[in-house]
Amino acid sequence: MGKRILVSLFVFIMLTTMMFSGCSNSGSNSKESDVKEIEIGVFGPLTGTMAIGGTRQKDGVQYAIDKINEAGGVLGAKLVPIFEDTEGNAQNAVNIMNKFLHKDKVIATIGSNNSPEVLAVLDMIAETKTPHIVPSGVAGAITQSGNEYVFRITATDVVYSKGLVDFAVNELNAKKIAIIHDTNDYGQGGKVMVTDNIKAAGLEPVVVEGYTTGTKDFSPSLLKVKSAGADAIIIWGNYTEGAQLVRQIKELSIPGEVLLSTGVTIGNFFELAGEAADNLYGISSGFSPERPDDVAQNFVKEYNDKMGYIPDINVVLAYDAINVLAKAINDAGTTDGAAVRDALSKIQGFEAISGPVSFRENGEGGTNSLVFRIEKGKIILY
Repeated sequence: MGKRILVSLFVFIMLTTMMFSGCSNSGSNSKESDVKEIEIGVFGPLTGTMAIGGTRQKDGVQYAIDKINEAGGVLGAKLVPIFEDTEGNAQNAVNIMNKFLHKDKVIATIGSNNSPEVLAVLDMIAETKTPHIVPSGVAGAITQSGNEYVFRITATDVVYSKGLVDFAVNELNAKKIAIIHDTNDYGQGGKVMVTDNIKAAGLEPVVVEGYTTGTKDFSPSLLKVKSAGADAIIIWGNYTEGAQLVRQIKELSIPGEVLLSTGVTIGNFFELAGEAADNLYGISSGFSPERPDDVAQNFVKEYNDKMGYIPDINVVLAYDAINVLAKAINDAGTTDGAAVRDALSKIQGFEAISGPVSFRENGEGGTNSLVFRIEKGKIILY
């Protein structure tokens, strides 16, 4: 009888110890000091026609992570990026996101500079409740989706379309505005917003012409613009076709001012366009290497010294995205997806290189934009 009592008492003590031991590790708000690495999935085009934007995004992410890790990491753990190449293809983005979420089991994802890729993975992000930060994809539909796990650093096409039209009408005195746009999601969204802003200014677009990604001959559309007597042309697309367009505008002597969307002036647009880019106008997020303030100039110098080239907006927005995510994880005190998402939603007035980031209910964080003129390959800010 005595032996049975002793055995029962031993079992009771063991079960009690195990129960309390399990409870002590279950708190989702505890600091995860046992986590050695925090993996983040980063996707975008590293090859193909949009590779410049994607590789610059990658560089900005790596630069930010290196600095954070050198300073001690996040929650005592190192940030580890997993980079994947979409080749600019939305279906590739879906396959990559599947890998990130179900094989790599990353705690958050970042990307892409190509908006259609982001739109293709929104449902996956929502299903798995994985925080996702879009550094530079600007399509309005991304944050109009109702996905509470998506946050964006850059200002959007809502801001940029209004900025370009207002500048064309109020500063350039344009009365007859033509629109030439890519027919992908980014271009279609821009066309709608530009058209709406032109109408809000009491005007109607004189020509609206779409083209497919990869188009090389734009002469049919440009001759329509010339025939309509347009005094301003707004181009909404990506830099490869954008560069071809502005070269052909010069070759065909199409009159009128030319204004470019953010997608046109990123990447290697200036290299591809050459002298044809002179005297054109563009709009960008809140960063430019020509910004004279100390924050911008110190970043440009430090980055150039380390990486060997002047950072563009893709670099800066990706850099800002990582720093915003790191702050959210620190604020949450955990890598739990729901907790990090809640911490992101509370970020207000975060001083990023591209300007203050304050997330609104739909996940939009940036509001800054800069209008500029291109003169002999140099950016002149307004």
